[in-house]
Amino acid sequence: MIDLHTHILWGLDDGARTITDSLEMCRIAYRDGIRTIVATPHTLNGLYQNDRPSILAKVQELNRVISKQLSVKSSELGHQLSVISSGLSYQSSVNSSDDKSRKTNNDFTITSNESPTANPQSLITNNHIRILPGADVHLSEQTIPQLDGGKATTIGDCGKFLLMEFPFQGIPYGTEEVLFQLISRKIIPIISHPERNLEIGQSLRRYREMIRMGCLGQVTAMSLTDGFGPGVRQLAEKLLSKGLIHIIASDAHSTDGRPPVLSPGVRAAAKIVGEEEARKMVTEYPQAILEGRRPVRQSQTVKSY
Repeated sequence: MIDLHTHILWGLDDGARTITDSLEMCRIAYRDGIRTIVATPHTLNGLYQNDRPSILAKVQELNRVISKQLSVKSSELGHQLSVISSGLSYQSSVNSSDDKSRKTNNDFTITSNESPTANPQSLITNNHIRILPGADVHLSEQTIPQLDGGKATTIGDCGKFLLMEFPFQGIPYGTEEVLFQLISRKIIPIISHPERNLEIGQSLRRYREMIRMGCLGQVTAMSLTDGFGPGVRQLAEKLLSKGLIHIIASDAHSTDGRPPVLSPGVRAAAKIVGEEEARKMVTEYPQAILEGRRPVRQSQTVKSY
């Protein structure tokens, strides 16, 4: 799976605080089946600037640390396997651990409550997790100038898609003009968590027109599982049923309260749009976005009822 919206970069916003938090979030995501994470720190929301160079540098550093751990832990694992093959007592130390605290995921074992470097196989796989740049850009009159000045980061830094966040209270005056300008520049806005916007909750009219003009919609996985309350869940379900959502993402901020997990949200969405479509919202559609292509659904109809 691909998670297009996370606050996994440490020290940039209200997401991960330390690189240890970032690494643990990577581990949680991997357990859930996520293999690509787009780091999208808040940008231009009055609290955090987070321009493109800052985000690119942090993404590079996190990928470097992940690769370093892969290299080091692979070496440690190779040594442990050689000890086992020599008939030494490695197995007894493994048996002494509490089996109930272990969870098996694909080809490696993860110990719960572990430190980021405790398990030598934590991220060892031929298809390990990768981090890509992006930003959760707060819509304002500065969005276009900041984008032109290289201070707002597009998804995957490919210059094709921009994750846009509205104020929770409503949709600002002039929003449609900003969205139109982006689309005219061949940049497709992805509207993040519309199910948590009060104005959209009261009326879908403006949001529906935004989708019709070419924008995409991204729902938060936890919204579909009552993570933000029944009202938000009901609106998320309504948006899905009307064909107004294209992507499911975690909007992860932490390892516990808002972790980078997609599977429960996908299962909930499957009850509304079917298993195949729900799965595409975390695989095929985000993959197209990362490749600079607009996702193509079997049915492009936006329902107006």
